[in-house]
Amino acid sequence: MRSDIFIDVLGLGCLAVDEILLSPIWPEPDTKTRLLARDRQGGGLTGNAMVAAARFGAKVAYGGSLGVDDDSRFLRDLYLKEGINLTHCRSHPQFRPIRSTIVIDKSQNTRTIWFDLPGHLGASEDWPPAELITQSKVLFVDHYGMEGMIRAAKIARASGVEVVSDFERDEHPRFEEILPLVDHLILSNKFATKRTGLQNPRDAVEALAKFGAKVTIVTNGELGAWVVGEGSCFSIPAYPVTVVDSTGCGDAFHGVYAACLAKGLGLFDRLKFATAAAALKAKHLGAQRGLPTRQEVETFLGFWDFF
Repeated sequence: MRSDIFIDVLGLGCLAVDEILLSPIWPEPDTKTRLLARDRQGGGLTGNAMVAAARFGAKVAYGGSLGVDDDSRFLRDLYLKEGINLTHCRSHPQFRPIRSTIVIDKSQNTRTIWFDLPGHLGASEDWPPAELITQSKVLFVDHYGMEGMIRAAKIARASGVEVVSDFERDEHPRFEEILPLVDHLILSNKFATKRTGLQNPRDAVEALAKFGAKVTIVTNGELGAWVVGEGSCFSIPAYPVTVVDSTGCGDAFHGVYAACLAKGLGLFDRLKFATAAAALKAKHLGAQRGLPTRQEVETFLGFWDFF
């Protein structure tokens, strides 16, 4: 192993602060409804994945930007408590994280998310330094700051750094450029269907695998996931749990998968741990508070033998 590698997972992209409202029902217009709970947590595709990886025991760093506003300070404090390295996090006075309001309808176990983007940068075209990327085992990318993501993914590919992705949108004109740069393409079934036009997740994952990733995964909530990797296409089940909130379950999967990859675990173990982490997260309100530790995942897996 190279002696200059000191980061397991380097994240660059989407950070958010989530205001979470738990409602007993979805209210009728012009009515008042008493909430069951309210919480404020960190969020965002990359933010959640970084916390998931850190709690699983990975050495995680953030190489993007944070601002000087209250939300940025909230996230700085949160990440430092989680042990995430912010040494290379750039301070940008015009930046602020995404602000999200998430309403969970307890009666239907559904969620609705409102968010606003002004001031959000995502990955920058000139940051982080190339040396930071090459000193990482895994680069985690999303679709925020596409030019910067493409730059970072190219540097990672040239240096043998594994690239793990979490994409939810493809409207950027350069989106097609990043797909062939990803080593581990993990998409939700909803986005996979949008990208391919194929309703069957097996058909979708096989179509997406043609972009050349080492592993391609389409996750589908309680229905499990379809995987193309190591020369075969196969499905994996989801662990049955009582769902409180599905927000962040996919991010839990991504983050733990990336952590396991950095630690050198094989594909089967990466999938097993990531699937269990997603299930455990679903039992808690909000995207980050319920992200499990490795010990919690291993204890949970001790009760199951069907995977």
